[in-house]
Amino acid sequence: MASVLPACVHCEAFVDKEVVHGYVLKLGLGRDRYVQNALMDLYSRIGKIEESKYIFHNMESKDIVSWNTMITGYVVCGYHEDALSLLHEMQILGRKDEEDDNFDNNTKVSFKPNSVTLMTILPGCAALAALTKGKEIHAYAIRNALESDVAVGSALVDTYAKCGCLNMARRVFDMMPTRNVITWNVIIMAYGMHGEGHEALALFKRMVAEGVGGGEVKPNEVTFIAIFAACSHSGMVDEGRQLFQRMKEDYGVEPNGDHYACVVDLLGRAGRLDEAYEIINSMPTSLDRVGTWSSLLGACRIHQNVQLGEFSALNLLQLEPNVASHYVLLSNIYSSAGLWEKANEVRKNMKERGVRKEPGCSWIEFGDEVHKFVAGDTSHPRSEQLYEFLDDLFTRLKKEGYIPNTSCVLHNVNEQEKENLLCGHSERLAIAFGLLNSPPGTTIRVAKNLRVCNDCHSATKFISKIVDREIVVRDVRRFHHFKDGGCSCGDYW
Repeated sequence: MASVLPACVHCEAFVDKEVVHGYVLKLGLGRDRYVQNALMDLYSRIGKIEESKYIFHNMESKDIVSWNTMITGYVVCGYHEDALSLLHEMQILGRKDEEDDNFDNNTKVSFKPNSVTLMTILPGCAALAALTKGKEIHAYAIRNALESDVAVGSALVDTYAKCGCLNMARRVFDMMPTRNVITWNVIIMAYGMHGEGHEALALFKRMVAEGVGGGEVKPNEVTFIAIFAACSHSGMVDEGRQLFQRMKEDYGVEPNGDHYACVVDLLGRAGRLDEAYEIINSMPTSLDRVGTWSSLLGACRIHQNVQLGEFSALNLLQLEPNVASHYVLLSNIYSSAGLWEKANEVRKNMKERGVRKEPGCSWIEFGDEVHKFVAGDTSHPRSEQLYEFLDDLFTRLKKEGYIPNTSCVLHNVNEQEKENLLCGHSERLAIAFGLLNSPPGTTIRVAKNLRVCNDCHSATKFISKIVDREIVVRDVRRFHHFKDGGCSCGDYW
């Protein structure tokens, strides 16, 4: 039964997975540890994390697989803070085990985190930009001779890169005794996220050369997604197009819908919207067009092309009528153009369909804790202090020449209300928290789940100059390193 359960995730015949669980109980296998582990994995994979938690917390005995499965479930379902808390609990039990020969007297099972634990939890650290925790896990890997594991090493490269420490990511990469295609893809993606397109391309060429020279690692589909993204963030349009044209003939990789979407993004971000549209028209009819239309719609938002944006949204909403981001992008295009009635109509359609916008959230690590802020948030214990600090800070910014870009506020309200709304954007609250709680000169690191708006981008450049700090912000697409009044993206994002 334990070996059959994982197949249920992908089996259309099992419409209701609880039926499987009921069958397990009927057979009297509900307390079998191997079956319980498989059930936890099953529920986590279909997004039912509460059911997984119930099984985990009611197990009579747990093994390392039980802990790893529950941690994996939390990470897969987006409960990264819970994953880190569970790891901490596991480490406490592991230390108790070490005092007793690493074994529980009753179950004879070790609770020490292993390589699977580390490669599972590190993506959670990366998602929260929890650099301190990532460093602790790296140190644990070194102490326990797990750093040489290629999966752990690859996860460490990814974690350091997504926490804004590209130099550390590269150091881990260079020191790895063996690398697989995932390792190469991760480091290429890392340089792309940080706007280092030329270095990403150099790594791609090195990867190809090592493969040609007898190595087993060769570019795959993900490699090309990584290098196209790197070219896109660095404005390397010609290089990206050339690779796209050669990927099948020279590298044996057939372009799929994701690759076409990357190329549309590459062209669209550079303002070459007509060429991007032609790429969509040239796609084989068998390929999914959701990604390409989404990329074109995003480009229309950047370049304020209302007509093509409407056309892109029309095609996109026919394919995915219940995805909030599509409506939000179209509404943003209308709002930026001052077409408030059309913007309101889009929001009305969202409401009628029951489609809810994802709120802007930002995270910042302080000590052993990750603090989360939501746009307009007043729930944090220090909210009043944060808003007072921001009011004072933005008074100073205006004296330095900062002018609020209220076109980023997508509500038809007066200018003062728009400025107040801008002040409550989640990344500003996180930055304010970081400035208030860290010594002068310390780098501030913030992660955000959405694209940084134009005004927050401008404001953060001014903040970095006034407070003389480097502020690193990771948004949904790339990294922004703000320093001395400038940004590493060169205002190209």
